[in-house]
Amino acid sequence: MAVGCVLAVALPITYLILTPWLEPPEEPGNLSSPTLARLLNESIDAALAEMNPMHAPGLIPEAAANSRVFLRELKEVVARCRMGRLEPNQKYNRLEYHLVRVDGVRLKPIVSGVGMGCGTNPLIFRATFKDGRVAEAFTDGRERQYSVAEVSHRVREFGKNVTWSDWGYHRERYFPPEPPAPPPQDVAKEWE
Repeated sequence: MAVGCVLAVALPITYLILTPWLEPPEEPGNLSSPTLARLLNESIDAALAEMNPMHAPGLIPEAAANSRVFLRELKEVVARCRMGRLEPNQKYNRLEYHLVRVDGVRLKPIVSGVGMGCGTNPLIFRATFKDGRVAEAFTDGRERQYSVAEVSHRVREFGKNVTWSDWGYHRERYFPPEPPAPPPQDVAKEWE
């Protein structure tokens, strides 16, 4: 009886502790996919087309050009799941974009939007950049199980996530400067 109780407690705890090491997140393969590279560039172009004050109020008119500067600073983006396939909380297993700049600095991973979780067959890839464009995309070939239209739908969020991620690092590239804070005397006068 005691052995059964110990096993009932020990097995789930062991599973939770060992799962990340036994089944780490998948890495992209080394099969070149020119069609996927084209789809990723189309996604970036669509995101840049929406990067203007009309689609995103508050942006400066130069925002899209400044985002192209950011894209030239990127070396690669790796799209992969946060956790491995055997993780117990799969509904929280989100697709993440891991960005690496040309100088080797790794930026904070970008978590994909709603509905972009890692289900049974997520699209894991590595996109290498040259002159601000996706030069090559590498996968394990699983995208070829789907039509180009379906893969295009699955990667449409890529461009927006990558291009808009620079907002947190270089706010001045995209938004007008904050107005200076009024001096304390002026604030005090407002209340008189």
